[in-house]
Amino acid sequence: MSLRNHAEQIIQQALAAAMPDEAVRKALNEANFSDGKIVLIAAGKAAWQMAKAAVDTLGSVDGGVVVTKYDHVMGEIPGVECYEAGH
Repeated sequence: MSLRNHAEQIIQQALAAAMPDEAVRKALNEANFSDGKIVLIAAGKAAWQMAKAAVDTLGSVDGGVVVTKYDHVMGEIPGVECYEAGH
C-alpha cells in the first residue's frame, strides 16, 4: 500500500470518528442511566443526526424535541418531536 493510500485511510478514519452521530454513540455506549427517565433535547444543524443516533443506541427515550435547520430532518425518531427552523 502506498503512502498516499495510507494517508487517505487515516483521513477517512479520522473523519468518521469525528462525525456527530458516532460521537453520540460512543458516549452513550458507556453511559448508565439506571431507572431514570430519559428526555432528549437537541438543537442545531447536526441535531437530528445526533438525536437519531441517541435513540438508536439507547433503544428508546421517554420524550424529546429536536430543532434543526430546514431540510435536515431525515425522518421520524420514535418518541421525539422534530422541527425545522431558520433565523
